[in-house]
Amino acid sequence: MKPDNCPPTYKTYQIELPLSNLHVMEAGSGMPLIIVPATISELDNWVDLIQFMAQWFHVYFFELPGHGNSTAFKQKFSTSLVAETVSQLVDHLQIDRFNLMGFSFGGILAMKTFNLLHHRIDRLILNAPCVTRRAILLSRPRKFAVWQVNRLFRKRMVQNYLYRAFHNPYKRSRLMDLLQVVGKIERREQLENKLGKTSLSTIEVLTEELAEIMRIEFSHPAARYKTPCYLTMSVHDPLLDFQTTLTELENHFTNVYVTKLYFPYHQPPNPFTFDELNRDFKESAEKFML
Repeated sequence: MKPDNCPPTYKTYQIELPLSNLHVMEAGSGMPLIIVPATISELDNWVDLIQFMAQWFHVYFFELPGHGNSTAFKQKFSTSLVAETVSQLVDHLQIDRFNLMGFSFGGILAMKTFNLLHHRIDRLILNAPCVTRRAILLSRPRKFAVWQVNRLFRKRMVQNYLYRAFHNPYKRSRLMDLLQVVGKIERREQLENKLGKTSLSTIEVLTEELAEIMRIEFSHPAARYKTPCYLTMSVHDPLLDFQTTLTELENHFTNVYVTKLYFPYHQPPNPFTFDELNRDFKESAEKFML
């Protein structure tokens, strides 16, 4: 299907799976594409990207367990459980083969899912993905500070305090000041507003996500996968090093197709609209069909 100026329609619904009752968004037709979410994964934030990709694929996106209307895992959140959830989702949808896409933290989720289900995946599409802790552009002291702060945040008593603080405008702003000092935060205002609506289960997930981001390292396969891997990333990404990310993917895949961007940010100051995505990224998206 070729793109046009009319965004594809979409629908949302719940799917009861063994690990979670997932809140799912579906759009488009054609080859199945599972988009795994990044951090704070409410559906409303992803509509334009889903509609954009739905011009070529039958797209499925879901809120992470513990976020939005997806129920939390009964056990502690982990990226391995998310990969198992994707496996349960495609089985439920009776999808034999599919394509997989991840952005930012979703790069970890995509790689975990690929390692579990690579025999069923036709393409891996990664946008500014976090695939190794070595690519994180923080100094050693800052990485240590992030790790220590997050160790504290993972305690249940502290999470209860954070929940109350996030819903207090003054305390939320002071916590954001602390996080700004410890690490690099883009789109502070949007993040601060989201935290003001955050549930306790989402706080638990966020702290576990950050813990995995700071220690993530994937074992290199004995033989590189022949599955096409498409990387789109800014060479000026301020959070993740482009060359380290590319080298890591080349250690996993025989064919890595690269689209270099030159943005000075990891995420845009404001999310791209459907029209902006078509204007600036249609050519890149069409490469996925090769």
